[in-house]
Amino acid sequence: MKPIDWQAQWIWNDLPENTPNVYLEARKVFELERVPETAMLHISANQEYIVYVNGTKAGRGPSPSDNAWKYFDSIEVGSLLRSGRNAIAILAYNFGTKEIVIEQAQGPGGIIAQLDLSFGSETQRVCTDDSWRCRRSPRWVTKVTRQHMWGGYREIYLADGEDGWEGVDYDDAGWPGAVAIAPAMSADSPWPRLLPREIPFLSRRFVSPVSIVRTEANYGTVDGAEYMLSEAGGRTESGQSTAMRIEAGTPGAMPAVVFDFGRVTVGYVEIELQAPEGGVIQLHYGESLDLAHYDTFMLKQGSNRLEPFGRRAFRYVKLVVQAASAPVAVSLFGVRFVHYDFAEMGTFECSDPLLNRIWDVGTYTTIVNSQDHLEDCPLREKALWIADAIVMGKVIYQTFGDSRLLRKCLLQGARIQLPEGAIPGTGPERNGKILPDFCAHWLFGVYEHWTYTRDEAFLAELWPSIVRLLDWFRAQEDEDGLFAKANRRPWWCFIDWAEYIDRRDRVTAVNCFYAKALGLAGELAEATDRAEQANDWRERGESLKAAIRQKLRLEGREEFADCLTDEGLSIQSTAQTNFSAIWSGVTEGEEADRYIRDQYEQGRTPELKGAFFYHIVLETLFSCGFDNRAIEKIRSYWGEMLSRGATTWWETFDPDSPHSTVPGPYMGNTPTYLRDDVPVSFCHGWGAAPTYLLTRYVLGIDVSELGDGVVHFRFRPGDVGSARGEVPTRYGTIKAEWSKGEDGAIRYRAIVPQGLQWIAHDGLDACAEIKQLP
Repeated sequence: MKPIDWQAQWIWNDLPENTPNVYLEARKVFELERVPETAMLHISANQEYIVYVNGTKAGRGPSPSDNAWKYFDSIEVGSLLRSGRNAIAILAYNFGTKEIVIEQAQGPGGIIAQLDLSFGSETQRVCTDDSWRCRRSPRWVTKVTRQHMWGGYREIYLADGEDGWEGVDYDDAGWPGAVAIAPAMSADSPWPRLLPREIPFLSRRFVSPVSIVRTEANYGTVDGAEYMLSEAGGRTESGQSTAMRIEAGTPGAMPAVVFDFGRVTVGYVEIELQAPEGGVIQLHYGESLDLAHYDTFMLKQGSNRLEPFGRRAFRYVKLVVQAASAPVAVSLFGVRFVHYDFAEMGTFECSDPLLNRIWDVGTYTTIVNSQDHLEDCPLREKALWIADAIVMGKVIYQTFGDSRLLRKCLLQGARIQLPEGAIPGTGPERNGKILPDFCAHWLFGVYEHWTYTRDEAFLAELWPSIVRLLDWFRAQEDEDGLFAKANRRPWWCFIDWAEYIDRRDRVTAVNCFYAKALGLAGELAEATDRAEQANDWRERGESLKAAIRQKLRLEGREEFADCLTDEGLSIQSTAQTNFSAIWSGVTEGEEADRYIRDQYEQGRTPELKGAFFYHIVLETLFSCGFDNRAIEKIRSYWGEMLSRGATTWWETFDPDSPHSTVPGPYMGNTPTYLRDDVPVSFCHGWGAAPTYLLTRYVLGIDVSELGDGVVHFRFRPGDVGSARGEVPTRYGTIKAEWSKGEDGAIRYRAIVPQGLQWIAHDGLDACAEIKQLP
């Protein structure tokens, strides 16, 4: 895209700073002598906007970002313009409070828009400035309670406040003028930069509920709820228009219906209904049947088209009607499902139906969490937690062949790097949440993106951040070169959701990750002709490994203590610590095999209860040749989630908990057990590791070094009898199929696109039939 010649100004109204929960409407009327050849609208807001051109919705955005690196969208709107009078109308939202646990959605309210019109050799421009009209929307009640302290406010929508303000013929003479805040790209603006959108617009499609959990009369009646299950949205197979009819005329009646969308869905609920005498509709949402009330609509008399402004994540929705003197007829109810628009998707099918289901659920979980950035969970936080993103990135490489989404996430991490060099564990807005292990995971993600793409511009942009990050790590070293005081406040030494890990001072897992980061950074330096830097980082990495082996190993034993304090080594030695050592190359060879065989497989360490760290455990088991054990763990852990009804992967889960339980504040299977203020996540992308690992080791296609034009065929199938599948890449689709004969002989066939080289491992070099497309 050509750089934008920004002439627009950021605008808002004259509300006091830090006014919470503001819905603002801004509009501008302008004249055109003729319809332009092109009409590109560049637009952004803090934090969200919906834009209308001549009354038609043209788009919504922008992609969430730090205020110092604000994204804008470019939307072609020529088809919506006409000769004569035209209008641009923008609904914007600003959260307006600092009281949010994840420290996101910060900064003052602002709107910026610039319509660049081309008439051949002539141009015209419409820009936000103080000539625009601007008002606080009359459609939302402003003083409402929060959904929870990780997210935003509930919504109470007043349909009677609709006055056609989006249209060209609306009279805005009574509106106050906008207040100009700052010119675009001004250094002293709250938003000193404007970046073009780095990924495609999200996919949006209408999805209907798949079943009805229950209806509740509650002194009223509900008839025809099944009509809402049709993809046609309120039409029978014959095409006859139908509606769900709800009567709530009895004083105090609250008839309701609970719909099931089949699995967690993310998007914007849409409702169309007739309410002859008005009434009230409330929506309660849940990823489980533990539903929470978020949205209230005060209906106007007659026709209503309803949609919450905020995005919702749920599997179940309860629709409640009250205070309706005449029956309410609902003709449409569903959700506009939104997610990143992956162009392609791979496949996986093997002889074990359970593993197939696990692969499918991991794929879907990744799709749901792939939004404008990779989100840890779409319900509670919607945040860019970097370690979660790295796991999902591996799934995306192996399943969708996409590199743009994780590229954006890694760049956003670098853009909010703190002055001392640490990269916050979450984003995309700058905050003080330092997790030492997540800092290393960011670098692991950079390395994996580099080997997958060899994107030189990407690495060049990130190089200063890599250097500063490793300088920050070095500044935390003690006299032995160990990363010290990892548990200092306000840091969070995470490692895994496991309270039994001893995380004091010189934490072994953090030091292992630091050593791994140094080694990988050395490879990046060598690949970009920085030989001196490469040697320095590699030498430091090897020295750190030696210090870990010398200082953090339990006396007389091969395994490592969780940590070292001034009082000595911890008596705790967990699987997380020792798998970190193997995965990072601190423990190698026969020592690694002995730990897995004699400690882990014998159950001498506490079982993991969180899906996140299993990506390290499973990668280690597969790479060390314990593929039977890896597949057994996938079946037992993720398979047990499926047996309890999981349709997306849960944040944490204890397979030993009673079978009647799922994650919940009172059921367990959550790190926030008995806390009623923290929403529980049933859709966490960090649990999707089996999807990429099944493709990589059971199907046998490893595209992690695609940047070198190489695909590796690895084969660690455990007891699986056959598999087939596809992996899309920028070269084309890689296909593989194999089966095991009665005599145990493997027949492996693969097709590789033109331009790719391949390397076969694990005996496949002797038996595989690999062909290249002409």
